[in-house]
Amino acid sequence: MSRELRRQYGTIKSPWPDYAVYSFPDASRVSPNEQRAVMDAMNNIIAVNWQATEPHWTAESSPFDGKFSLILVYDASGLIAFSVYRKLQIANRPAIYRSGTEVLPAHQGRGLYRFFTTEVLKSSGAADNGETGILYGWRTRNPIVWAANAGICEKVTPSLLADAQDAALQAACVEMCELLYPGKSLEIPGMIMRGAYGHIRHHRQAYHGAASLVDAAMQRIIPGSADALFSVGLVRG
Repeated sequence: MSRELRRQYGTIKSPWPDYAVYSFPDASRVSPNEQRAVMDAMNNIIAVNWQATEPHWTAESSPFDGKFSLILVYDASGLIAFSVYRKLQIANRPAIYRSGTEVLPAHQGRGLYRFFTTEVLKSSGAADNGETGILYGWRTRNPIVWAANAGICEKVTPSLLADAQDAALQAACVEMCELLYPGKSLEIPGMIMRGAYGHIRHHRQAYHGAASLVDAAMQRIIPGSADALFSVGLVRG
């Protein structure tokens, strides 16, 4: 983190003494002088976690567009984790979409993904306004990520671990996908987005608990490495 960013933006209180956390509710406020270095660092983390054939974030598809919010986590060596998200209105409800969260392997297992989720949900302001029923969306083919996100929801579509399908959530899922990815259709009811990850490939690993059940479902539903599930859940109150 450069001196310029430290001067312009305060940190979120970090639960870890060795990490500094920076939050940008409007990601476009990261200065142009900083953006290239931060974006390169983000792409470098993705390249470690995925088999990447090209950069995920580019000047044409930038994480510093004003529609995004951004949380960055640094240690003494540099950027070690980030989360990009969007605040939306879907089906007349406040909604959050997780556009991308990555943590370097050496720092996984310390609760960073859970920390990001807490901060992202706080940003909606729904709790402060007495609102309930926040819609929460994500796109992935990582069983651990899917299980973690589904775990904070009362119900979710697609319902990988249950038989019930919720028509209202399915409609919200389609609406969110059309808003975020115009021209990218979903296969219903599986909520499959074909070719979402043509440029990056997920590193498979041994999965345990709920993630192992999600992995089995994913292998059945989306065996192709480029395909993803687009999911929307209703966050527990």
